[in-house]
Amino acid sequence: QVFAQLIFSFVETSCRQRWPEVKFVTTDHQITIPILGGTSFHINGFRVVWRSAYVVVTTVLATFIAFFNIFLALIGAASFCLLAVYFPIEMYIARSKVPMFSISWMCLQALRLVCLLVSLVAAAGSVEGPIPSLKMYHPFKNEV
Repeated sequence: QVFAQLIFSFVETSCRQRWPEVKFVTTDHQITIPILGGTSFHINGFRVVWRSAYVVVTTVLATFIAFFNIFLALIGAASFCLLAVYFPIEMYIARSKVPMFSISWMCLQALRLVCLLVSLVAAAGSVEGPIPSLKMYHPFKNEV
């Protein structure tokens, strides 16, 4: 919740600057509660809706936290070939001016192809692995 305050502040300030003429975003309503000795609070409709939506979204995401490692595996498999292989090889070829269809160029292309195949197999495994878990998963239930 401490970290969320920074997100709340950023979004609310950005929205006030972007839409200064929208009363829903900029107007605070004063509410007095007699039970608390006449204490008054300032409530903003946008803040109530935005923060409530944020809590709902984070709660829904938290129900799927059991599958967090699965999503990380899928993202890792998808990005491995591009970030760790394709771009560095292309930069090396361009910087070193490796001639096309030379032995070193063909070896680099073969390496790139092998890593692409490894990434595809890893992506298939990360998608296939959780399917049985999804069939047995019940949100909001803590089972050991």
